[in-house]
Amino acid sequence: MGSGHSFYHPVYIDDLVAGFLLALDRPEAVGQAFLIAGPRYVTQDELASLIARHTGGRVLPFHIPAGPIQLLGAAVEALCVPLGLEPPIHRRRVDFWTKSRAFSIEKARRLLGYAPRVDVEEGIARTAAWYRQAGWL
Repeated sequence: MGSGHSFYHPVYIDDLVAGFLLALDRPEAVGQAFLIAGPRYVTQDELASLIARHTGGRVLPFHIPAGPIQLLGAAVEALCVPLGLEPPIHRRRVDFWTKSRAFSIEKARRLLGYAPRVDVEEGIARTAAWYRQAGWL
């Protein structure tokens, strides 16, 4: 949805846990906020391609324009919320696919010694393998 050029900054679970453990172990981390993320961010298009490559899926050859979906989300919310129903689509869900989320992990590197070890593609490959083993792919 959208252009496919917005950024996403994934983190593999092992790196996330390592970042938490470093923060627990460092007195200089007390009272601080840290962004714990992977070594690099990717575009939504790159993320979709990597997931397709490692799961045997395919990427659609077109992008769905976000504007009409955003309007649809607003209309669905306006109808569902007064009736006490959970809307199947929210404007926030549309925002998830259209807003960039690329962060700097420099503070965590500097103060915690955080160094993510699992790149985006390796994390996706490991996750896909885990899903296969669990019978989910």
